[in-house]
Amino acid sequence: MTSGALIRLEGFTSVTVTNRTIWTFADFVSADGARTTVEITAGDSVMNVARDLDAMVARIGERDIESEDEIESMLGLSIDQLGANRVIATAVSGLRSAVVQLQAHSNGVSLTEALGGQTIESVPLYANINRGLFGTDRTPNAFCLMAERAREAGFTTFKCAPFDEVSPPSSPDRILSEAKTGLERVAAVRRAIGPEARLLVDCHSRFQRNTAPLIADELAKLGVSWFEEPVQPTSAIDELVEIADEISVPVAGGETGYGADFFDELVASRAAAVVMPDIKYCGGVGEATKSGRRTISAGGGFSLHSPSGPISLLASGHVSAAVAGAMPLEHAVYESDWRADLLVPAEIVRDGRLWIPIGAGLGATLNRDLTSRFGRTWKP
Repeated sequence: MTSGALIRLEGFTSVTVTNRTIWTFADFVSADGARTTVEITAGDSVMNVARDLDAMVARIGERDIESEDEIESMLGLSIDQLGANRVIATAVSGLRSAVVQLQAHSNGVSLTEALGGQTIESVPLYANINRGLFGTDRTPNAFCLMAERAREAGFTTFKCAPFDEVSPPSSPDRILSEAKTGLERVAAVRRAIGPEARLLVDCHSRFQRNTAPLIADELAKLGVSWFEEPVQPTSAIDELVEIADEISVPVAGGETGYGADFFDELVASRAAAVVMPDIKYCGGVGEATKSGRRTISAGGGFSLHSPSGPISLLASGHVSAAVAGAMPLEHAVYESDWRADLLVPAEIVRDGRLWIPIGAGLGATLNRDLTSRFGRTWKP
């Protein structure tokens, strides 16, 4: 930021979406009056994230921030520390994103332009139906109906996380029985969306080196286009490399990784054909953009992880717009019927695409009337 343009953390807002989901946001302002919001949703750890974020802003104090790339060194944090501690990584990612967004706002350009891209009207999405199913009995028929709803809304790519009943450790002789209902859910989604639509499956690291290939074989029969995180790549990358080499379905993952070098390793090692940075954890919008361009240059696929609120989706949409060749962006559909109105102007998701509002920075702000109705605001 230019000399004297100091950043200040104004406060936090948490919005209760369901009994399983609370979105939390941090509001920032610069000395020249630019304002922006980032999402710091982190489950049960969010209060620790807020505490650390407040401490980080205080530590930087009145020092100039010329570039968000400097924040790690300004705070005395190493990549290893950030990769090993999700709370700190989330706080740093939020701060880095806030700096980029404030700079864009102050310069009168869109976040897409600030990230080196050209402003476009919309970016493609895929429908993650999983979170919308938490209020149902999660039977195969419920998965089918949710997928039909998304198909009728114009989506052509769909994702589900079907393996509720699987919990490691397991064994090759038991895994297909344990995953039976999950595979039935996937089959139900395939019936709902038809044979031509792209179907993605998220495993939430429920498998192991010796069980994942058996599940991948079954998913291949259902025409699944990617096999997301059968094991956790941040702790079992060697196993993921072996799994990826053995199966025919492309592996996707990396949602909790920090820094472009982490995603470079996933691609170079062939542990993942598609990397999935999440701007809330990976180092923010600038680092996600860097990761995307480097991944695509190396021949990998790039699709941002974004099963969160509309602020995170919009910022991720700007990143997707700035990265030529980005794959469709994740969108958690049907988790609430008031989601779109949480932004001003309202979030527009139509025909399987996110429409990016015109304006400096993000181009949208939180609807404070709605946040007051469904949530609370507090000071650091």
